[in-house]
Amino acid sequence: MQKHTLTTHARSLIDQFCVQIDSRRLGSDGNRRASAIFDEWMAEQGFAVEKQAFDCQDWQGEGASLTIDAQPFEVFPSPHSLGCQVEAELVVATTLDELKQTYAQGKLLLLRGEIAQTQLFPTNYPYYYPDEHRAIYEALSAAQPAAILTATAFSPDVAGAQYPLQMIEDGNFDIPSVYLSEEEGLRLAGFAGKTACLDSRCRRIFTHAWNSLARLNPRAEGKLVLCAHIDAKPDAPGALDNAAGIVTLMLLAELLKGHQPGTCVEIVSLNGEDHYAAAGEMAYLASLHGSLDSIRLVVNLDGLGFVGSDTAWSLYECPDELADLVRSSLQAHPGLVEGDPWFQGDHMVFTQQGVPAVALTSTDLGQMMQHITHTPNDSPDKVDPQKLAEAALALRDLVMALTA
Repeated sequence: MQKHTLTTHARSLIDQFCVQIDSRRLGSDGNRRASAIFDEWMAEQGFAVEKQAFDCQDWQGEGASLTIDAQPFEVFPSPHSLGCQVEAELVVATTLDELKQTYAQGKLLLLRGEIAQTQLFPTNYPYYYPDEHRAIYEALSAAQPAAILTATAFSPDVAGAQYPLQMIEDGNFDIPSVYLSEEEGLRLAGFAGKTACLDSRCRRIFTHAWNSLARLNPRAEGKLVLCAHIDAKPDAPGALDNAAGIVTLMLLAELLKGHQPGTCVEIVSLNGEDHYAAAGEMAYLASLHGSLDSIRLVVNLDGLGFVGSDTAWSLYECPDELADLVRSSLQAHPGLVEGDPWFQGDHMVFTQQGVPAVALTSTDLGQMMQHITHTPNDSPDKVDPQKLAEAALALRDLVMALTA
C-alpha cells in the first residue's frame, strides 16, 4: 500500500479523534465513541475484536472561585476532587514538617513552596507510589482541612506542559482541593490568618469504558502485542498524546489485512493512561494473569508524529537476539532512529513484569512535554500524518519478521 494512501487515511483519522470528538477523557461519551471507531476499523481489517469493559470514574469541573479581603484569586478545581463551599481561616504550609505542625482542621490549607514542587502520584497508585507522597497524603488526612489549595510548580517531566498544575489528581482522596499558579500562591500566602471564601463546583461521575483487543490468529501459541492509549486529558485534543499512536496502529492493521501470521498479533487500544486510576492497564494486566510469558514482545506507541521530528524507538529488557532482530528491521526505514529510553509510557507496565518491550515516540519528546502535552496546544496541526504512515510501514515489517 502506498505511503500516500496511508498518509491520507492518517489525516482523516486524526481529524475524527481530535476534532469531531470533543473529549476523549476516560469514561466520557467521546472516549466511548473513539473506542467504537477503533473497533469498527479493526473489524473491517479482518481482526477479531474483544471489548474488555471496566468501571471507571469520569469527572466534570464547572469552575471555582476564591476571595479573601475582597481580593479574587484564580483557582481551578482539581480533577476528580469533590466540590465544596467553604468559608474559613487560611493557613499555609511549605514543607512536610510545617504541614504536620500546622493546625488546619476545618480550615483552608494552602500548600506551596517545597512541598508543592511536583504532582503527587495518586494514593495507592498500582505501579509507583513514593514514600514521600504517601507521607504527604497521610499528613493531609490527619490535618483534616476543610479544603486544600495547591500552588504547584511547573513539572513537565511528570505532567506535561499544563500550567497551572494540580498537585492532587485522585478520585480516592476525599478532601476537596483546588489548584493555582505558584505566583498566585505567593500572593495568597500574604493573607494567611484571614478568612477566605472558596466555592468549587465539580462532581464525580461513575461510568464505564473499555480496552479494545484486536487479534490475528488468536488461537496461536505465543503473542506479539502492539499497544497505544486512546484516552486524553480533559480539555486536551490529544493529537500527539495519543491519537497519533492509535492511528498508527490502525494503519498497521490496514497493512496486515489478509496476513496469516504464525504467531498471534494482538493490537490493543489501552484506555486510561491519562487517568489517575490506570483502570485500563489494570484490566488488561489482570486478563494476562498466568500468561505473560507467552508475550514475545510489546511495542508501545505514544507521542510519535511530532512535526519536524523523527520517530525514535528504544528497547527495554530485550534479549540480545531479539534486540538485534528489532534493530535490523527498524533501522531499514528512513525517519526512524534509535533514541534514548523514556520511562513514562505504558511499556513500563510490561517491563516491570519482565516482558521485553519497544517504545516509539518522537525525537523531540522533551520539547513536546515542555510546550504541548496535556494542553489545548496538542492539536492536529502538531502531527505529521506522513510520519505515522512511515511508522506503520516500519511496524508492518517488524511484525512480519517476528511472526514468520
